[in-house]
Amino acid sequence: MTTLLPAGTEIEKRSSARSAAAMVAFLAFGVVLPLLVRGASNVFYTDTDFLIRYAVVLYAAVKLALVLSQRAIRPVSGVFWIFVYTCMGVAPLAQLTTGRSTALAIQVDDQMLTGASLLTLLGCVCFDIAYHSRLRRPPADMTRMRVHRLRGIRVLRIFSIAALAAGLFYIVQVGGVAVFFLSRQEAGAALDAINPDSGQALRAIISGAGSVANLCALIFYIHVVRTREHALAILDVILMVALVLMNVVVNNPISNSRYWVLAVLFGLVLPLIRGRKALFNLAILGGTLASIFVFPLSDITRRAAGTQAPLQVDSVWTMIATKDYDQFTMLANTLGYTADHGLSWGMQALGPLLFWVPRVGWPDKPYDTGVEVGIWMNNSNLNLSAPLWAEAWINFGLLGVVLAFVGLGVLARRLDTAYRADVLGMGSVGYLGISIFAGYLFILMRGSLLQSMGRLMILAISILILTTVANGRERSTP
Repeated sequence: MTTLLPAGTEIEKRSSARSAAAMVAFLAFGVVLPLLVRGASNVFYTDTDFLIRYAVVLYAAVKLALVLSQRAIRPVSGVFWIFVYTCMGVAPLAQLTTGRSTALAIQVDDQMLTGASLLTLLGCVCFDIAYHSRLRRPPADMTRMRVHRLRGIRVLRIFSIAALAAGLFYIVQVGGVAVFFLSRQEAGAALDAINPDSGQALRAIISGAGSVANLCALIFYIHVVRTREHALAILDVILMVALVLMNVVVNNPISNSRYWVLAVLFGLVLPLIRGRKALFNLAILGGTLASIFVFPLSDITRRAAGTQAPLQVDSVWTMIATKDYDQFTMLANTLGYTADHGLSWGMQALGPLLFWVPRVGWPDKPYDTGVEVGIWMNNSNLNLSAPLWAEAWINFGLLGVVLAFVGLGVLARRLDTAYRADVLGMGSVGYLGISIFAGYLFILMRGSLLQSMGRLMILAISILILTTVANGRERSTP
């Protein structure tokens, strides 16, 4: 009894700390920040409009608090609720109270904005129900589990060499290392110049192979070093140094989109955290706050030197309302687009599914959803987002939103369940793929899906090459 008491006391302390963190997070995200947004009001709006948009903020704040309070680490659902809270909750609320918005909002009216809020809530509810539903009962014999293991250090070496070669090819194609340290505008122009007649598919594969493969190789080597499951040779040290340098070049925050930088950071941080819930909670809290106060300020490398507009910040809420969070507005614009053109009934989804087909061989290939809606808006800038709600709506309307978020909820639950402490203790590397996917969920949620498919395909292929399914040892707990 005396030996169990300290352990029980330690568990109680950790539970109390998680509960305290969850309560503080809820008060900050669900009460304090919305009150600050409301206090910044300088235009007229109805209480009904405020409550509808606040409902999204409150829902996401409650879910973030629950993610923090749970004993288990839930990376995929954590990222999902960060995105909903900031992009589909706080940003629209700030747009309402400040009377400011992106230039894209000129196409929409109050009815469409209200519809976008209600559609956002519908997607959240569908995700939540699916995430917490048990569609099948686990088999009675759960003494042994199937886990993903590294195929072997030799496979990792060969994959790393191939990834480095792909990275070098990527660097040569865009014009050298210096291009990656100019600006996103210039790096994007250099990438677009690669075989322009082939369309975006080839360029997406080249950039994905050069960036994603090197990130995956580095993350798997971090796992090998931490677990010491394989003896490291001098070749492994050389490869790790080369991978670090390559990632600094191809995945740096100067020439890459900020959403991809978020994916890289989560992919690197979560494997380092592993099963430490306190550190995971700090990452969720820090990520949420950074998405509000830091992310909009990190736009200084978007354009070439001399063309960047000077940074003007009236308030943090005006900055959030007017700068980068166009997802809510683009969802409303998508409602307007379908009101004029109708639903595509799955035709728009063929673009992401068959992204690898070059446009020269498929002249009628659908454009990115953001581009399609941007053309309807007569917008000169077609680099527009299309959040998952918009992608689902433009294809099948309400049914599409329900199916998309039910499916995402089921997938998120499966991935989060695989990120358990007992699985981590079996030497599984499955959590590495989950970590990278959790970060990449920022990009999938933002859209357009067609733009995100190239890197997602390389990520899936990399995981398949590096891992194999094997029986885990007996579980220590039933």
